Amino acid sequence: MQVDENLPVYPIGVAAHLLGVHPRTLRIYEAEGFINPCRQGGKRFFSQSDLAWIQCLRSMIHDENISIEGVKRLLEYAPCWKLKNCQGEKRENCPALKKMEKRCWEFSKNTCEKSCRNCESFPKENK
Repeated sequence: MQVDENLPVYPIGVAAHLLGVHPRTLRIYEAEGFINPCRQGGKRFFSQSDLAWIQCLRSMIHDENISIEGVKRLLEYAPCWKLKNCQGEKRENCPALKKMEKRCWEFSKNTCEKSCRNCESFPKENK
């Protein structure tokens, strides 16, 4: 049986434990606009895709030493897969990339004047 990667099944405590962080860290990421967990009965639930994105986010913050504000600014200009230089199969199978509900112009304060297919952020395999 295959479980949908976008199905929000992990409550905040379990998600925090799986990620090795304090639940407060996840609340901070939510307040900063990095994540938008599903809410059921006032409680936060995370999917496997959410966890993959949070791991990528934590890697940028802790491994690459990029501040939260720095990550925000970077995401205005390029998608996460480009910032982390994810290539090939890793990028194609990334649940965080598959789940992306927002397009680049929704993250950016500026709107594109060109077609998405001409945008350098548009995945090459979709051109």
